Amino acid sequence: MTKQTLRAEVIARAKNLSSTYCREADEAICRRVIGTDIYEKARTIFCYVGTEREIDTMRLIHIMMRDGKKVAVPLCVEKGVMEARRIEGMGDLVSGRYGILAPRLQCPVVAPEDLDLVIVPCCTGNAKGERLGYGGGYYDRYLPKVKCPTMLLCRHQLEREDIPLEAHDVRMDYFVTERDVAACRAEGE
Repeated sequence: MTKQTLRAEVIARAKNLSSTYCREADEAICRRVIGTDIYEKARTIFCYVGTEREIDTMRLIHIMMRDGKKVAVPLCVEKGVMEARRIEGMGDLVSGRYGILAPRLQCPVVAPEDLDLVIVPCCTGNAKGERLGYGGGYYDRYLPKVKCPTMLLCRHQLEREDIPLEAHDVRMDYFVTERDVAACRAEGE
C-alpha cells in the first residue's frame, strides 16, 4: 500500500469517528502524556496545535503552561519548513497557513537543541514508532535537528501496523494512544 492510499483510507476512517469517542480519547491521551516521566522532566516542549481531524492539544497546551513549562508551537515559514516559536499564552495564537492556529510572528524562535520534548501529530502511527503524516514533510525535515525525545499522539482506532516507510522517515521515541504509552526504542538506540 502506498502512503497516499493509506493516508486517504485513514482520513476517511477518521471522519467516521464519533465526536464523543474523539473527545474522550483526546482527554485520555492528554492525561497519559502528562503522566509520563518524560513530560515531568521536560522544561521546554514543542507541541503542535491540533486541527479538527487531529488530537485536540489545546487542553494539553493549557496544562503545560499551568505546569510552568515553556511551550513552543509550529510556525510554517515556507513550504515544508517550520520553526518552533514560544508562546506565553493562547493570545499568541492566530489563524495561520491552512487555517491552523499558529504563533504570532513576534513570538521568539526556540532552537531545536533547546527542546526537551517534541509532541508530534500523525494521520496514523504505531507502537514501533512508525508515523504517517499528512504529506507536507514539515516534521520529516524538522525532527532530524532535535536531540530530545519525540512523542507521537494517535487515537487507537486510527492506529495501523502496516505503515510504508521511506529512508527520510523518522521513528518516534514514544507512541501515545488513549489506551497506552509505548516506548518505541530501546535505550541507546
